[in-house]
Amino acid sequence: MKIIHTADWHLGNTFHGHDRETEQRHFLTWLVEAIRLHAPDALVVSGDVFDSANPSAQAEALYYDFLSRTAETLPGLQIIVTAGNHDSPRRIEAPAPLLGLHQIHVVGNVPHLSDGSPDISALAIPLVNRESGLVECVCWAMPFLRAVDCPEGVTQNDALGWYYEQFLRTMRRSEWRGLPCIATGHFYTANAEVCANEHSERLVVGGQDRVNVNVLSAAFSYIALGHIHKAQCVSNRPAAYYAGSMLPMSFSEKRYQHGVNLVEINSDGVTRVTRIDYQPLRALISIPQNGASSPDGVRYEVQKLPARPTDDDGARWPYLEIRVVQEQPDPSFFADICRVLQEKAVFLCRMNAERNTTDDREPELTVERLKDLSPLDMAQQVYREQYGNYLPNEMEERFRIALEEVQNEE
Repeated sequence: MKIIHTADWHLGNTFHGHDRETEQRHFLTWLVEAIRLHAPDALVVSGDVFDSANPSAQAEALYYDFLSRTAETLPGLQIIVTAGNHDSPRRIEAPAPLLGLHQIHVVGNVPHLSDGSPDISALAIPLVNRESGLVECVCWAMPFLRAVDCPEGVTQNDALGWYYEQFLRTMRRSEWRGLPCIATGHFYTANAEVCANEHSERLVVGGQDRVNVNVLSAAFSYIALGHIHKAQCVSNRPAAYYAGSMLPMSFSEKRYQHGVNLVEINSDGVTRVTRIDYQPLRALISIPQNGASSPDGVRYEVQKLPARPTDDDGARWPYLEIRVVQEQPDPSFFADICRVLQEKAVFLCRMNAERNTTDDREPELTVERLKDLSPLDMAQQVYREQYGNYLPNEMEERFRIALEEVQNEE
């Protein structure tokens, strides 16, 4: 039994204001080709198909176009799609009856019986070997577990453990008992590696959403995880893997390896996982590569960037961030850099200005002191606290003019 595991597509995502439809289409086209070459029996998508609960028409068109092309490319392929925390459970499930006719199984919510209890059996999807036509594995399609799916007062960690245990109990009583079993999941395991800064997974402050890896029963042959964007193995028994995101979602992810997992499971449930690497259409670059540079250093590096070819549509131009050390804001510097970048084959995403910290800052503002300060005094104070210098005359004059306009309107 061969399965391709992918997750965290985030269709419809924009990167610092730049549309990513071309990049997303490039990945999905690559994935269709990977499916053709490796001929899996099933494709598992572990959540966050879309970047928003209300995706754009273009994002939905990408999704359905992929499903259509995949069904045509490899007849008999089963596709399992589960909702992530970014997805709308109801919206992603809406076309499930129609998609089910094409062996595409979509699970947005944990289904419930008439008495209100979870319908565990409804989450079981038998996987058929395309060549033999026999059921050789069972997938427990678990979507992102929302508060409504957890008993009152029960943590997500304990709720997930309960669900996985119920899956296995149901399996032992089913007609498929004795077959290898895999599961999906969309959550943050406590031992998963994430970026300390600028993580884009919507993690709860303090790690309160972290799940102990012990809830992942060794009775599963493979657990296909989503939510964390860095591809990684978080457990060897059971084999629990994050497939990683389709594309980098922040500059902190610029060194992540992207792709999908090819999972092979034999009749005894022994699993072999092979990584299939994917190279995103656009790279992420930083000036400088690490830390921050002086204005002159930034100017030098920007001048070295390749020029924009006249016959290039920019589909492969990288995204750029700039980090510069400035003792005080310099609007002309930003304007100069943007002017140069208009001729360079890059997409500027952000320019972060930093300053060398000193110990001679004035005491922070207090409520008592604020009462005695005028708006201009406050602006001067805040500027000195941030930049260790006095507000430039030009900026002070602009502030006075703006203040007068506001007062006149009142």
